[in-house]
Amino acid sequence: MGMCKPSGGITKIYGPYGKNNKDIEGCPPNSRTDYYDKETEKLLQQRWYDNDGKAIWDRDWDHNDSTHTHPFPHDHFWEWTKNNIHPPRPEYKGPNDEKINKHYC
Repeated sequence: MGMCKPSGGITKIYGPYGKNNKDIEGCPPNSRTDYYDKETEKLLQQRWYDNDGKAIWDRDWDHNDSTHTHPFPHDHFWEWTKNNIHPPRPEYKGPNDEKINKHYC
């Protein structure tokens, strides 16, 4: 499945810094949401959805990081098999320790 041009479209959402898009289910199938800070219009997060409209992938471009341990951008995937109410969102680590999965764009 190609994620560069989601067939369900790309939706832009504007909101407060540090608050990600809360929609993890019920979104247009095979779509992406781009979440921007409403004050600066800076891209904060992208979220991809699967055939069922469930979140499958996040790319965090910026968020609160008081420990300064997160490189930006970095990716997370959703583990729906572990908890269907609000599944864990582990950080992506590629075969060469990369933090971005280049298959999502």
